[in-house]
Amino acid sequence: MRVLLIPCGIGMGHTSRAVALAGNIIRNGGEVLFASYGSGFQMLNSYSNFEVVKLPEIKFYGSSGELNLKYTAKKSIDAPFIFLKSIYHESRIIKDFNPDVVVSDSHYSVPITCKVMGIPCVLVSNDLYPDFKEVYQNDRTMEYLENGLQRFIKDVSKLCQSIIIPDVKNSWDIPPQIRDRVNYSGPILKMNTNNMDSKAELRRRFGFDTSEKIVMVTVGGSQFGSKLLNLVCKSAPDLNCDRLILVTGPQIKLDHVESSSRIIVKKYLEDMMEWMKLSDLLVSLAGHTTCMELASLGIPSLLIPIENHPEQLKNALKMKKYGIAHVENMENLNSKNITNYINKALDDPDLKEGSANTQKIFSRYNGTENASKIISDCIAGKKN
Repeated sequence: MRVLLIPCGIGMGHTSRAVALAGNIIRNGGEVLFASYGSGFQMLNSYSNFEVVKLPEIKFYGSSGELNLKYTAKKSIDAPFIFLKSIYHESRIIKDFNPDVVVSDSHYSVPITCKVMGIPCVLVSNDLYPDFKEVYQNDRTMEYLENGLQRFIKDVSKLCQSIIIPDVKNSWDIPPQIRDRVNYSGPILKMNTNNMDSKAELRRRFGFDTSEKIVMVTVGGSQFGSKLLNLVCKSAPDLNCDRLILVTGPQIKLDHVESSSRIIVKKYLEDMMEWMKLSDLLVSLAGHTTCMELASLGIPSLLIPIENHPEQLKNALKMKKYGIAHVENMENLNSKNITNYINKALDDPDLKEGSANTQKIFSRYNGTENASKIISDCIAGKKN
């Protein structure tokens, strides 16, 4: 089985899911090739042994901690050219690699390329029906953009043999026209949470004491996490924890903070889920993959969605509804109140109880195995 994996390169969550699938495919005797751009390409090129081909860059604009969709749309006047350029590059890669199937994680030019090339395509996406109303209320411009995106994703999705939603069943809205090809796989993770070492064993292995209070901060691969990371650094002396683990990404620099006995700085962690599990609290943006890792591991969290990012807001509010997260607004953050938010979350018994209950639900799924089976069935000619 030869599989071409093309994850969206914005942030690291899409690429992380694709890497989890690649590992499973290889263990079952398959062969994989990656193609991506941005943070996804940097992560694969610098921190993995996978072969990866670079695709044309797609950018989102905004200040630190804030996504500006209007400005992104304005700056994307060349989007049709970039889209066609991507299709051209994808078609060349498909010709050279000759895959049995192409798996696209939220990179929406791929289904069109595959249709033209006569290659089966599987789409992985957690949001097939983007909704901007929570963030942009009574904004006619964003309403037009939302309607256009919804129609585009629906039409592109019809070109796929199967669509995988890496979440628990009925957790996302699905357009009626594509429900017949949608499969809820459960979270696609690099590690099976049921086979991982205990928290105490992980702490022993990584050199931490079982009695220590450990806070982990992770902000993904894009520049939008810089504000959160810098604020946590400023608040570090006043946090009620023994260890503070800071995990940056390819597009974030943290040169003014050095690792010490109390503050541990990591650029990238291959075993990220193990570090998450040994922690008492995770402070993070609200990317979907991170939220699925939190839910599957049962880790209490403080989530700060990127400002004006509709999908991250939805992700965060779902985790809050599960009882596993406190959610705060990026716009109102400062070094003083984030200290209070972290210290409060560290000692919240309701958050710990909600996390344990959520973990029981999510631990029933083996999303990586389920998704790999769907991909294999697609090659065999089975639609679902």
